[in-house]
Amino acid sequence: ALPEVPVLYPTAREFLDPLAYVEGVRSRAGVEEAGACRVAPPTCWRPECRLSDDMRFVTRVQHVHKLGRRWGPNEMRLACIRKHLLRQGIALEELPLIGGCELDLASLSVLMESLGGMQQLRDARAWQRLADALRVPRAAQDRLARLQEAYCRYLLAFEGLPDGERRGLEREVLAERERIEARGGALEGQQGQGDIPEGLGLGASFKPWNRLTSRVRNGVSSNGMSPLPSDGEDGEAVTNPPKETHRDSGVLKDVHKWCFKGKSVSLTAFYRAARNLLSTHCSKEPSASLIEQKYWEIVQNQDMHVSVHCGKVDTNFVSSGFPIGRSEPFSRHSWNLTMLPSNPGSVLRHLGALSGVTVPWLNVGMVFSTWVWARDPHYLPSIDYLHTGADKIWYCIPASQKDKLDKVVHSLLQANGKSGLEMLQNSMVSPEVLSHAGVSVYRTVQRSGQFVVTFPGSFTSSVSCGYSVSETITFAPADWLPLGCRAAEEVKRRCIPNMFPVDKLLYLTAVGELEKGNAAALAHVGPLLGQLRDRELNLRRRLHVRGLRSWARYGCQDAHHPGVAEVRKRPRKWLPIESAERRCLTCRQLCYLSMVVEESENVVFCLHCALARTEEQGSCRRLKLMYRYDQEQMDSLVDRVNAAIALSLGAGLASPGTHRSPVPSVSSTTTTTTTPPPPRRTANSTRRHPASEP
Repeated sequence: ALPEVPVLYPTAREFLDPLAYVEGVRSRAGVEEAGACRVAPPTCWRPECRLSDDMRFVTRVQHVHKLGRRWGPNEMRLACIRKHLLRQGIALEELPLIGGCELDLASLSVLMESLGGMQQLRDARAWQRLADALRVPRAAQDRLARLQEAYCRYLLAFEGLPDGERRGLEREVLAERERIEARGGALEGQQGQGDIPEGLGLGASFKPWNRLTSRVRNGVSSNGMSPLPSDGEDGEAVTNPPKETHRDSGVLKDVHKWCFKGKSVSLTAFYRAARNLLSTHCSKEPSASLIEQKYWEIVQNQDMHVSVHCGKVDTNFVSSGFPIGRSEPFSRHSWNLTMLPSNPGSVLRHLGALSGVTVPWLNVGMVFSTWVWARDPHYLPSIDYLHTGADKIWYCIPASQKDKLDKVVHSLLQANGKSGLEMLQNSMVSPEVLSHAGVSVYRTVQRSGQFVVTFPGSFTSSVSCGYSVSETITFAPADWLPLGCRAAEEVKRRCIPNMFPVDKLLYLTAVGELEKGNAAALAHVGPLLGQLRDRELNLRRRLHVRGLRSWARYGCQDAHHPGVAEVRKRPRKWLPIESAERRCLTCRQLCYLSMVVEESENVVFCLHCALARTEEQGSCRRLKLMYRYDQEQMDSLVDRVNAAIALSLGAGLASPGTHRSPVPSVSSTTTTTTTPPPPRRTANSTRRHPASEP
């Protein structure tokens, strides 16, 4: 049996501030080492779930039998049926629905063969038993008539095929599968355009590329030019965004997929479908252990087709499950997740309202709905609250097991050329298998009204035991910032679109915490802010040496750019992602402090990728540097932060420049040289080049 994550029972006095409580229990033996903990609130915590039955959302359809391996006996049989129908001019894109559940055509074919064909089913009772064996909901209208119709339309001709033709179909299907795997590797590691992103698409959603890069698709601009690769800061190559690989147009074109976009439904309709599905697998209210046993039998045996639905709903567009009216009970309680974004213990509050980060999202599931192994790309910790419904089974792997997990999954899934962690986020590997391979895996069962807190960098997955609605949000204490910066470097290296620019978070956190005099938070921000300033100015100077002479400010409404003092006066609460922030064409990162715009192509590069581009092309023609803050402003902020830290340590106020790190200048041939002279002033420029010394 897997070890359980710690279960905490705070008293009413302890249950006041979630971040303060989590910070206090992290040091307890075994809490953070498990990667997560479950919090059972005191009896005084009884908020009412405020979701409307008419709430609509778009579901995701999950094929549970394909969560482990994409290929199995059921998938093989169904592919043969589809190929036979295709020869008759019938394209079976989607399986027929009865009572909101997909009909398992492959199992229907096997059962009819074992019974001797349709002529042996002479009465309604025989069809009733067949429908029950196929898990067709009994509450479905005309379920027997629709079952007979589906058999006659899709399977009757297939069942009459001679053995030789059957074997021929099987050979063609296997040959098609071999061609697909020869091109793209193991099916579990393949992804195509339109596939659900890693983590089921149930993690935080990414914003689409901005209008400056709207003409770019799959890493190729409108003129056919591919973005140039560049070297990461750690020496590893930054590759282009993944391109769509060629897919076979036959019956196996979607064989690598296990999650599909569903339809828009109301919460009431989803509940009815969830109830029907549960009744087909269990005759009465099942226990979590029984659901868990059935779930892993489906995933590992792959001998039946099981399709379920789930949904992730942004509370920016629908109401939260928590009370939000001022006069409602618990509407201002700190454990109300709508209040967490403004908690002074989380530095994410400086980002404002950001979907998937500082705006909670709802997770709606039914029995077997799965959130596959995943971790937040920025290594953010999170809090999940189960509003209502059945239990949810959680599995957790602490961040310390990352390297071991990568090797084990790479071996299990035969990841040809791909990291194990990359493939893990597209599959559901059994926690028992991982545990036997030496990976530390923990388990817990979350019940209605309980919280699950995950710690930074942990890998988690969960399975719903029935209809359930939970709500999740991320947070970040100040001591997360160094880890967040390392995560941002990894996201950039892998060309994964970031949810927010970490340089923006550092800058706004420094300004906001200076205003409040929070020396404890500034102690974490100060060193990182200095490194950010040094790296930013270094890249600007290198671009200047390369010949980039055109620059302008951006990020404000008029030509006047606010200084640090003016920025500090702006309200910090719910600042939206500004329209001036753009994604780099090469590494797909949001740019905040600065960016390089290629005006003729109307595309954007971060400074690092722009430098690689100029080195490759040998020219800076048609490039313009857009920046928010010049060196004087950045130095001023770093000095003020260092002075506040020194004052808190009892060293007195630091004079300007005392704690300033030297900023190296870079020439075209060496890494150190004198600062280049400021370029000629233009209408959009300031008195100095943004990288020049004051």
